[in-house]
Amino acid sequence: MSNEKEKWVDNLLGKMDLDQKVGQLLVCGFCGPVITPDVVELIKKYHIGGLRISQKFRTMTLLNDVKPGTEPNENTLKSLHLPKDNFRDYAYNTNSVACSAEEYAQVLNRLRDHALDRQLGIPLHFTIDQEGSACDDLLSGMRLFPHPMGYAASGDPDLAYRAALCIGKQARAIGANMIHSPVLDVNTNSNNPEIGTRAYSDNTMVVTQYALESLKGLQESGLVATGKHFPGRGESESDAHWSLPSVNLDLNTMHKVHIASYRELIKAGIGAVMIANCCYPALGAEDVPACMSKEIVTGLLRDELGFKGVVTTDNMMMGGAFEKFTICEAIIRTIEAGCDLILCRDESPLRLQIIEEILAAVKSGRLSESEIDSSVKRILKMRWDMGLSENGGKVDTQKAAELFNDPFIVNTAVEAAQKSVLLLRDEANILPLNPEQKVLLIEQIFPTHAAVNNMYSHPGLLWDELCKLSNNIGSVEIPFIPSESDCKRAFRRISEADIIIATNYYYHKMALTNTAFVRQLKKYGKPMVVITNSPYKFVALDEFKTVIVSFNPGGRENLRAVAEVVIGKLQPSAKLPVSLLKSRKAISIKEVSSKKSKSRSSSKL
Repeated sequence: MSNEKEKWVDNLLGKMDLDQKVGQLLVCGFCGPVITPDVVELIKKYHIGGLRISQKFRTMTLLNDVKPGTEPNENTLKSLHLPKDNFRDYAYNTNSVACSAEEYAQVLNRLRDHALDRQLGIPLHFTIDQEGSACDDLLSGMRLFPHPMGYAASGDPDLAYRAALCIGKQARAIGANMIHSPVLDVNTNSNNPEIGTRAYSDNTMVVTQYALESLKGLQESGLVATGKHFPGRGESESDAHWSLPSVNLDLNTMHKVHIASYRELIKAGIGAVMIANCCYPALGAEDVPACMSKEIVTGLLRDELGFKGVVTTDNMMMGGAFEKFTICEAIIRTIEAGCDLILCRDESPLRLQIIEEILAAVKSGRLSESEIDSSVKRILKMRWDMGLSENGGKVDTQKAAELFNDPFIVNTAVEAAQKSVLLLRDEANILPLNPEQKVLLIEQIFPTHAAVNNMYSHPGLLWDELCKLSNNIGSVEIPFIPSESDCKRAFRRISEADIIIATNYYYHKMALTNTAFVRQLKKYGKPMVVITNSPYKFVALDEFKTVIVSFNPGGRENLRAVAEVVIGKLQPSAKLPVSLLKSRKAISIKEVSSKKSKSRSSSKL
């Protein structure tokens, strides 16, 4: 550590009281562009260290991570806080207030001013998720890039580097400092409902290769990168947003397959690691999530792997984080385990109770203040590396949107879309479409289309791109999951068409697909092209004979590439980077070899 950096860190830490130190551990949620009094209070009175910013929602509470169609569990109800005083009490949570990149950058600068007005002027950092697809937090004035699996499908590691550089540059121009990427999960379970295409591959070497390139791009852009979800979520059978999964692999498999990528990225200087909300019996976390296991956070990550950077929790409002405890108790346990930053996106008065209970745990002796000091020191070092010691990290708001049209970013976005679009199969031999054929497109509104809703990304985006290439395309637009009346609207139009194109997208936060509806369409006997964002069989069923995969249908470049494949303007070059077997660990080696051979012979790739 340089003398100047060490002096800055030690000077701030030496002046902090306990309230200020505890506040620095917290990264709270900030949805949308409207600064409300509760957010200002969190910064000025409670000294929080960072905000996880998102333009997708208006606000978030624990209820956002209750599985659709189910009731909140006991600990959710015990932890839930209703709005009061100056906290947000909105009529709806989705579809945030629209704003330009410049306007959003101005909002973030104002939040930084509030931080600089604090007694010690401790700067505030902003964190994003920007993996690609519907999980992206930043939408204003940004070109959107594929999910990680798209880069492995492209076969071009340098593309992963350049795409990460583009993502990072755009995020930095708006004001972000930290990103919860790259995803280091090795998706060995093809039924994994949460990871899937968020992983580069089901092969450890491929994940490591592409993650290292992404890390290089993110670091070069000025973002602090975060490897996740340690020690690996790729073999999970369930989604940690809804419940507490358990990865029941032996110690050798965990190290060789799932932890190996972390070793390499730690050597490459990754700045932060996110701990999974998942149990790992072989690693000493049999009945609690990894983030609450000192054996995993301190023993494995810090002592054995030698990680010296910042350890962050995943979002503590996820169901898997506090299935066994109230959220406040769960958070105290993560600090005991050795986590530095506590991510909790709930925007209710619960945040104040969390701070109060952490303080009480320190004062009672349950939490060590010296350990808190060590965490805050690591956090402040990270803030120095972010450049926040200079003017708190404020950006030139007039330049926030300039990169949207930067030639390097424009060209890289187009290249990423074209190289990642995957013709999974065309067993029906119907591509490219005959220009004389009448086509009916039945297109879902993808979450990103609804959230952005401008001329770059909007409902009907695929139809928009197809109509530029053909005059014979009709369309029925449907919600992400159509109602009975929506289905009838589509069925009524089928007789018009020679060929059907239907989307069947997957979004893990909804835990739903459009598969049942697409299977009904198939019964009409028309040739059909299915457009999806995942190659896995729970969306790309074997009975769908012609399937195209776009690894981010939210971005215009990506659906343009799909349209060009459909019409024959683009010859796809992407190769499937994963096995589509139901579960590798449950199938014999003989079956694996046989099914892989069949998969290769049935593909046109």
